[in-house]
Amino acid sequence: MATLFHDVEAARLLLPGLTVGRLLDGALALFFVRLLLAMAAHPHMLLPRYGRTHRLTGSLLLLYLMLGLADVRLTPLLRLRGAYDVGLSLLGLATAFSAARDFGSARVHLRGSEASGILDEKATVSRSEMLEHCFYQLLNLCQVGFLYASAALPHSRAARTALAAALLLPWLARSRFPVNSFSANYKTPGVGGTTPLIRFLYRLKKWQYLLYKHFLLHGLNVSVAMGGGGGGGEGAALVGTAHFRLYWLCLNVAYVCEFFMQTLVKRGYMSQRWMLVLQQTLMLVSTAAALQVLQAVRPLPAVLSFALNFLRRGREVSNGCIVIGAAAALESLERSQGRGN
Repeated sequence: MATLFHDVEAARLLLPGLTVGRLLDGALALFFVRLLLAMAAHPHMLLPRYGRTHRLTGSLLLLYLMLGLADVRLTPLLRLRGAYDVGLSLLGLATAFSAARDFGSARVHLRGSEASGILDEKATVSRSEMLEHCFYQLLNLCQVGFLYASAALPHSRAARTALAAALLLPWLARSRFPVNSFSANYKTPGVGGTTPLIRFLYRLKKWQYLLYKHFLLHGLNVSVAMGGGGGGGEGAALVGTAHFRLYWLCLNVAYVCEFFMQTLVKRGYMSQRWMLVLQQTLMLVSTAAALQVLQAVRPLPAVLSFALNFLRRGREVSNGCIVIGAAAALESLERSQGRGN
């Protein structure tokens, strides 16, 4: 594992006792503290009967996410981590679905904003965005289940490969969920992205999504299936590393809290400036954690998945099969060459 996961978070910074890991933890803790302060200053936001299921589910998820910040460093047992991660995905799914059910029928949410995204002060989360997040919460649940299952199959590459192929099946239902594009916020003049900073953040979010989809989703899954880069016997070590725990937490925070922060801005419970500060904080911490997880990703499946996304758009399942086949062929070639030497 030393060759895969360098102890980046233990690297010391300028101040005594300050490490990269502690800095990232502190930044994420600040994120949660600011949200709690907004809720504490306006407790009546949780009281209305209208949408109460979503209000309660969302509050529970926020507390569950904060528990995860302690889990990043303190939880020693893989079994407890697995239970937490499954619960996180289920709560995230329940929160997204309850938002669409409780608030999605309102005219303002049916119409949404002129472009996808919630960084603009006047932006409104649409029902289609809520439902789209349900799909990605399902992907989270499938992926984390795969990672733990792979950790339990250290000597069966065939079984791990079959599971990786099965992970492509949810994409068959992608057309049943809405699709919202970030690019509309910066490609069309006068639509979305009201300031240069916001347009830049939307571009950055677009590239973060591509990094997630092709490197940290498809690329990581295939790498684990092939048995290197966190797969096989190293699978348990991957899901137990502090940087993976932090990455997984940030991914789930982003799916839920971005919508919540926009609601706080719309209600006047948080300023637009504070919302952008928290957005940038979350993007910085999640990117730092994701870059460390990338050490577990093989270049071929990730780059091939990225290329096929542009060459064969919308063919997620067949593209995934091509990636798995190419990675398996390369793995077999490397093994045969190793035996020959």
